[in-house]
Amino acid sequence: MRLIRSLLLATAIGVPLAACSPPGKPIANDAVVDGGEGTINLEQGWSAEIQQRAWFTSFGSRLIPTTWLTALEQSGSEQRFMSDAHLDALGFLVESPTTANPSGFPVGFTHEADAAGRDWTGLGCAACHTGEVRYQGHRIRLDGGQGTLDFDSFEAQLIASLRTTVTDEAVFARFADALATAADHRNALKQEVAALADKLDARHRMNRVEIPYGHARMDAFGQIFNAVAVQFLDRPENRRVPDAPVSFPVLWDAPHLDFVQWNGSAPNAGPGSLLQNITTALAVYGSLDVSRRAGVDGYASSIDFAHLDQIENDLYALQAPQWPASIFGALDAEAVKRGSAIYARECVACHQLSDRNDPKRELKAVLTPLDEVGTDPRMARNYLESISDSAAFEGRKQGVVFGPTLAARAQTSDLVVHAAVGAALGHPLETARNAIASFHEEIGSPLNSHPDGYKARPLSGIWASAPYLHNGSVPSLVDLLKPPAERTRNFFVGSRAFDPQRVGLAGTDDAHSSAFDTSLAGNSNAGHLYGTTLEETDKRDLLEYLKSL
Repeated sequence: MRLIRSLLLATAIGVPLAACSPPGKPIANDAVVDGGEGTINLEQGWSAEIQQRAWFTSFGSRLIPTTWLTALEQSGSEQRFMSDAHLDALGFLVESPTTANPSGFPVGFTHEADAAGRDWTGLGCAACHTGEVRYQGHRIRLDGGQGTLDFDSFEAQLIASLRTTVTDEAVFARFADALATAADHRNALKQEVAALADKLDARHRMNRVEIPYGHARMDAFGQIFNAVAVQFLDRPENRRVPDAPVSFPVLWDAPHLDFVQWNGSAPNAGPGSLLQNITTALAVYGSLDVSRRAGVDGYASSIDFAHLDQIENDLYALQAPQWPASIFGALDAEAVKRGSAIYARECVACHQLSDRNDPKRELKAVLTPLDEVGTDPRMARNYLESISDSAAFEGRKQGVVFGPTLAARAQTSDLVVHAAVGAALGHPLETARNAIASFHEEIGSPLNSHPDGYKARPLSGIWASAPYLHNGSVPSLVDLLKPPAERTRNFFVGSRAFDPQRVGLAGTDDAHSSAFDTSLAGNSNAGHLYGTTLEETDKRDLLEYLKSL
């Protein structure tokens, strides 16, 4: 049975949503986060069980053996790599142990065992897509929100720690002692650690950039493209610099949209959402062996298909967080009413309204051409201009069993589609089962999309989505309603300090922050002139309404 037929069958028969609705009573506003050391939740449709599952469930990411990670020291220090202070500074949300997270690792760290029974730690969706804002001593968790992870620094520091473990005998002795490694096995352990350091370093160098991403963003497409076209296909000449970092997008409403990604390149209908999940799993320390066939004309991979449908179902039930009036202050009802009329006139044509209480809402994003929206073009241009040698994929169909044949050189995005479908075909029964079990209603959109613009999505929870624009170049909604020349040009990202008056980042410069300079390549805060010519009173009313979404 071919994958595409299974997926189309799942779409056609329409498995009732109630069959896969998440269990449990939704978490109430102000409920304390389990393991969150006083952090509170907002009601977003998830139960405590789902929240913990979403934070710590693996989809096949294998970064480092778990026992190694717990024993690893920071390079140049005897402090553990996994110390709370170190991970907090890197942008992770630290947690104390819970049933779902017995190691007490931060949100987004996952565990899974390989075929030999060895436990591996990796990163999951929640590492980049769980946010938190802090105001006057309050800490508010945002499921599906923008994380503040400094991914590049995390990877670099992990590699440095592994290197030091290999090269410094005293460090290695402490590491081996912590693992209770016998004397006659220590040399083999050192070689194994060195091999992992080499592997991660090769990946890190493959994705090196001149301008660091900093906290809260990365060039996900650029790194996915390199993973497939360079790493999996073993073609170093396919490398392209992933120099178009974007903010980690919020995930509420995303599964209900017709297409996602900042440039609207990924459809949700049919097999689209499954392929997106597969692509993410491959890019975040997953593996794909294109030389080893598996399943129905597919490729062997490390993807955990048993969890992909659960992740999708959980996200489908996620709702946008609502403005916490008890903490930030009540909204002005009359201003909200006036702002609603302004939104209907100025914004709704692109930014559809979403009813968070409709579990089957079908939403349509609007793709705005680059020359119209005027925002930094680098991300969209890099996507379109990335062409690679097809190597082992040459002569095969873009979707393995469907679509056009791949030439010697092809759009890198088409090679990524081929890799994702190939990974799915490596597990045909699980894929068909997951496609049926996780069926959801979405508006149809084409599978093969090469857009030249950026997506405008519903603005639900926009108050909790700073910084703004696709590249995170505008720190607050007040700034976004100003002409580009008047917007803040330099600010700090990563501290989680929130400004409810300006609705966005408070701009704190501390150990948890990265400087953002809008004059650097890829960082432009130009464009999106919508609403910038409104009268100041209208801007204030519109801002009040935006808080209510």
